[in-house]
Amino acid sequence: MKMIWVSPECPYPANTGGRIGIMKRLEYLSQNNEIYFFCVIDSDDEYKYASDLLKYCKEVHLYKRNKYFALSKLLKAPFVCVSRWLTSMKYDIERCFENEKIDWVIVDFPQMLGNISEKIFNSNKLVLNQHNIEYVTLHNLAKSIDNPLRRILYSVEAQRLYRFEERCYRNLNIKLFTFVSIEDKAFFEKKFEKVNTLLVPVGAEVHRYEENKDNQNIISYFGKMSYPANAEAAIWFSNNVFPIIQKEIPESKFYIVGKDPSKNLLNLSESNSNIVVTGTVDAIEDYYEQTDLVVVPLNHGGGVKVKVLEALGYGKLVISTVKGIEGTIFRNQAELLTAESATDFAYICINALQNFSCYEGIRKCGYENIRKNFTWKAIVERFEQELNHLKS
Repeated sequence: MKMIWVSPECPYPANTGGRIGIMKRLEYLSQNNEIYFFCVIDSDDEYKYASDLLKYCKEVHLYKRNKYFALSKLLKAPFVCVSRWLTSMKYDIERCFENEKIDWVIVDFPQMLGNISEKIFNSNKLVLNQHNIEYVTLHNLAKSIDNPLRRILYSVEAQRLYRFEERCYRNLNIKLFTFVSIEDKAFFEKKFEKVNTLLVPVGAEVHRYEENKDNQNIISYFGKMSYPANAEAAIWFSNNVFPIIQKEIPESKFYIVGKDPSKNLLNLSESNSNIVVTGTVDAIEDYYEQTDLVVVPLNHGGGVKVKVLEALGYGKLVISTVKGIEGTIFRNQAELLTAESATDFAYICINALQNFSCYEGIRKCGYENIRKNFTWKAIVERFEQELNHLKS
């Protein structure tokens, strides 16, 4: 099949959950299909990644986002949408659609629908990868922001995005909607009847499982640290959970691994030498290798947490808030551990570090579930089969 793929950001390097999801789909779909990739970038530095994407795509087209020009179009749609709408991109996508006899146009996120022409909408060849219910995610994100003005702006943006999505789904001809969580899929189906939906969950790569691992008392949290919910989680753990752990295990260390940490995050390592804020790292594998516990201390946010599945695929013991595993398939203590309060979180971490071998069954169970059911290869194959079925 020939596919156009439209993305709101450059997925390379794959150093965030969203980017990993797009890159893995590209990697495995490209083995049997031709992909023409179109995406928005934020800086000139990202043009260099076209050559990396060409390993998986027939063509790669990158367009620099113009945030200031988007202000003139705010009456049409929310900023998160219009800042990614580019006339040249829309024209090039339609031209590719006509010239290459495209079978499917796959769009990541509703924000990118403004780059799709009426002709493509009417072709019955449009697939929208929802990932999450976007306006709900934006609304939850607003709750995690301390600055009152920014919190109001995000809340207004969430409301505008809700109205935009409502118009799109009721008026536009979209052949298939895909979701990464069962909850989001069910929520959407209840709200919009008579639509084709498909669950395309988040996957993970499976790495070598290390049995009888030597404990180094290292706890890590992985994520894009410019995302407010991740930054809030890292700060909450550092201030409320880690001091309790350190009191019992003075040599323990907490690594915050992710790009674009704020000054507030960087200050954590200045006040406590056992807290390490890495910023962007060259090889995330090195940090997983040295880590004993992966924590997901989220209190806000939406959608499936790629970091949970990724950690299990590395064979790590995961301790999370209940919010941190929302949208995943994990509902009991068989594959990972959950905590409600800071004190509970701390004592679960302490017990796990001091009695690491006692948790071998949980760690192995999580790893085996990913290996058997949630590899990216298996997930993308099911998605490809559905596209072939709809095409026939």
